[in-house]
Amino acid sequence: MNIETWLTFVVASLVLTMTPGPSILLGVVHSMKYGVKKTVVTALGDISANFLQMVLVAIGLGVVIASSELAFLIIKWFGVVTLLYMGLRMLFAKPHKIREESTQTSISIHRLFFSGFFVAAGNPKAIVFFTAFFPQFIDPTQPLFQQMAVMCPTMAFLDFTWVMIYVMSAKKFLGFMHNHPMYLNRIGGSALVLASGFLVSTNRSANV
Repeated sequence: MNIETWLTFVVASLVLTMTPGPSILLGVVHSMKYGVKKTVVTALGDISANFLQMVLVAIGLGVVIASSELAFLIIKWFGVVTLLYMGLRMLFAKPHKIREESTQTSISIHRLFFSGFFVAAGNPKAIVFFTAFFPQFIDPTQPLFQQMAVMCPTMAFLDFTWVMIYVMSAKKFLGFMHNHPMYLNRIGGSALVLASGFLVSTNRSANV
């Protein structure tokens, strides 16, 4: 993977990982209840699950690339459509209030880790998202392992960073989302729609 492709991947990943999702919301609630330091463990559980999902996606893409370059191209464009659909669906979805599930103030490190892990692992959209997103930056003529070995840690690092940014500003974020629940869908949906448009322009420039 050359530096230009990697930088494009980083920009797109920044937009998408900053979008509040279940893991970020869990991190915010944990921060309010248990403190920022303990919530680092929740964030580590989140990225551990995401990393495993990325590996599963990479294995699947490797099989596709080995069998047919045309099939991989179809997956790339299907990925753009998928991101656009997910974004539009989020934009028009009814907002949900963010609720804290308990008032517990102490919890074991293991429970924090596994709560973060299972919230991320139990999100079926993550596999769909990674399958739609990664092919936009993969060169099927180059070894897949080296490319995924760059993209997966990069995505995991950005994901962890954004979770912690939200965690450290938990009170302001949670209060804002309580008062403006529709913004969660608007921000997330807009990010996905913009990303799909960005990826279309990237695909076109790559084909010129």
